[in-house]
Amino acid sequence: MPLPFLGTIEEKNIMKQPILEADVVIIGGGVTGAAIARELSRYKLITVLVEKGGELCAGQTKGSLGNIYTGLNLVGSMILKSILLTPGTPLTELYHPHTLHTKWCEEGFREWESVLNELDIKHRYVPLTIIAKDENQIKNLEKIRDLGRQLGGMYADFEQIGREEILTREPNVNPEVVTALHSERQVIDIFPPEVAIALAENAVENGCKILLNAEVISISQDGPYQIVQTGRESIKTNFIVNAACGWGDKICDMAGGGRDWGLQYRKTVMIILDTRCKGLVNGMVRWPNVPGRLDLVQRREDNILIECGTYDPTDRPDDTYTIREDVIKSMEMAKTIIPSISEKDIINTFTGVRVFNTRDVEDHIVEFHPANKKFLNVIIRLPGIIGALPMARHVAGMLEEAGYKLVKKDDFKPYRKAIPKFRDLNDEMRNRLIEKNPMCGHVVCRCETVTEGQIVEAIRRGGRTEEGVRMRTRAGMGRCKGGFCGPRVVKMLARELNIPVTEVKKRSLDSPLLLCKSKELLLRDKKGVA
Repeated sequence: MPLPFLGTIEEKNIMKQPILEADVVIIGGGVTGAAIARELSRYKLITVLVEKGGELCAGQTKGSLGNIYTGLNLVGSMILKSILLTPGTPLTELYHPHTLHTKWCEEGFREWESVLNELDIKHRYVPLTIIAKDENQIKNLEKIRDLGRQLGGMYADFEQIGREEILTREPNVNPEVVTALHSERQVIDIFPPEVAIALAENAVENGCKILLNAEVISISQDGPYQIVQTGRESIKTNFIVNAACGWGDKICDMAGGGRDWGLQYRKTVMIILDTRCKGLVNGMVRWPNVPGRLDLVQRREDNILIECGTYDPTDRPDDTYTIREDVIKSMEMAKTIIPSISEKDIINTFTGVRVFNTRDVEDHIVEFHPANKKFLNVIIRLPGIIGALPMARHVAGMLEEAGYKLVKKDDFKPYRKAIPKFRDLNDEMRNRLIEKNPMCGHVVCRCETVTEGQIVEAIRRGGRTEEGVRMRTRAGMGRCKGGFCGPRVVKMLARELNIPVTEVKKRSLDSPLLLCKSKELLLRDKKGVA
């Protein structure tokens, strides 16, 4: 059934009342806000999630590496802080099990697989291989190995292998490698927007409302209640959860003064290679961690993803511009891992911005506003997806501790069915779909084999923009980047939403795809209108 995302300016007439009422308003539609929305939808609450963009997961979630991981990758992050230790200090001092960040990463990894299955999110385990070829890299690798073994459990689930075994598992890796740490089940590959959208769809099915294109303008008090004024509606609510990520400081300030933390941002470029390169890597291959940078090449669903480069500081959370020089440097580093990688196979580049708080850069901030005990700040540092499930439960517990009684629903539905991916189906299953809906036999995106049936279903589930359709179906993610399917998707959006094609947006209200029809320009010229 279509899910009632209240997403575009054209749908304002859905709500005739001048003000909405809610028990909880969640600000921010990334994976953090979506996970909280799903968790709160288990209870008898009126929950509204508001997102400033025209689609969910429009910020940090969309621009993330997109893995759920544990073990060696987390140990590597700990090792980066080893330069702060005095000589002779045990490496285990780098492990802080009582921080929210560490606790939620450990709990979350164990929980995600069952939830991915509940929500029908495509995922797979990919092997991780951390390689080394020179003396410095070997020393860094040994630190990761030693700390992992000392911590034990999930951190010690790996083996050290030599050059011959490395080349057997990853034949295209740099032939100068000497040794590596290898693990089979420490990385789960997922598509981050699909995770956020699936969480949100399930939340909506269980009663949550979602408002898109609803930037928060102000927050005010109305007796015991709070008024969240957005660009669309006003919402009268009891509690507010600030999950606005890079804009979390500005949202916090709307609730009053007293903030003792700020936000800092770091950006890094990522590169996607054509599907024909997918055989170059079997899993994730990376160099040992180096402070301030990350260097890895990973096999995704059908593409190769490259994230090689530094975390460069920026002063804006939306500074996602990609610079040519950064792409060149990233490719140069990627070739030190997989020498046969080529620039000619690049089909897309994008830049992700990471958010850290200035009070404790290594941990999250999850606390009530000092001047407003019904305003909860949830400021999450990376990796945010891994710990999203225990984080959401923690938020629900904090609301209850603050005096709001949570009553569980008897009819909560934990399951969500994904849109069938035509290209993943066998002929028998494809024929069944086509018999039920002939649109499923009309391939619109040739690169990714996406059908009209999938696109229409994506629109009915809440995709209101070209990007919303793309994130739900992969239409436009192939080598031609929508050159073939793009105009067709625009026409389908216009048809299904009953709007002119000139009103179809790229991703939000301020991103029109078409300014006018070409024939209108010709008519203007004939009439002498500039």
